[in-house]
Amino acid sequence: MKECFEPTFDVMEAWCHSFVPEETLYWIDSSFLDDLPVSCLIIPRQEFVTHPIYRRPGITNPYVTWQMGQEVTHIIHAFSGFLAELQGHVKTRLLEYQVMTNRGLVLPISDEQMKRLSNEAIVEKDGTHVIVLHSQNWNALDIEMRHSLLLDYAKEWDRWEGEPCDDSIASYLADYANRFPIQEGSNCLAATLFAVTGNEQIVHQWVHPETFLQTLKRSGYETVKDDAPRSNDVLTFWNDQGQLIHASYCVRDGLYFNKHGQVRFNPWKLIDHDELKEHWGAYRLQIERRK
Repeated sequence: MKECFEPTFDVMEAWCHSFVPEETLYWIDSSFLDDLPVSCLIIPRQEFVTHPIYRRPGITNPYVTWQMGQEVTHIIHAFSGFLAELQGHVKTRLLEYQVMTNRGLVLPISDEQMKRLSNEAIVEKDGTHVIVLHSQNWNALDIEMRHSLLLDYAKEWDRWEGEPCDDSIASYLADYANRFPIQEGSNCLAATLFAVTGNEQIVHQWVHPETFLQTLKRSGYETVKDDAPRSNDVLTFWNDQGQLIHASYCVRDGLYFNKHGQVRFNPWKLIDHDELKEHWGAYRLQIERRK
């Protein structure tokens, strides 16, 4: 029987405080340029993707920058009062463009929620209303509304159910199993290395592939030709280009400590083999085992 779980009130509060970054960004193409005030920064796309400020998990994850539409040529870094400076038709087109080009921080709202929101950044798409968030309109919402919007959005990222813990699970893993991080960036590689090393500080990191593989090797792991994972094995998943896509830790036969993504809405959880295969079975499996 799987265990269902949700973020606690304290976790929701932590999410609410940092969900919408202070930096307000909008995606545009060159057709917008002549209609924008000089009080904002307009950043060419190539400069944006290499800029250290905009590559932080606290920016990339909320804005879901990896889903940015190919037609986007520039990014606006807007400041307080930006939308009020725009002509009405420009503002409407800009907000609609955020929905069309997959900008993050665009949340669906119900008819009941809409009655309690200002129309300043609400757009209709396919008969559904969405709100285009920025720090000012997010902070203006009451706690109940923020929790409601965020909870609905967060549920889209993952299934909030996992295998229950029992006395056979190491205590350091049990402390994190079926729980949520409060910050962005903790990924599957960090979760796996935490399971391998027992070092709690690692679980909160955003670990890259070479760092992961090096740490795994230093921990005494090596690749084995086996398709039957054992307790304490590490499962790695690779794409056709030879890139490491995912990793998971085998707690025991058919049970894995896992995190499906790098956003805060992906919990650390215990999953069975079926769920692991469902998400990552399309990739090449390689098993690492401690010598």
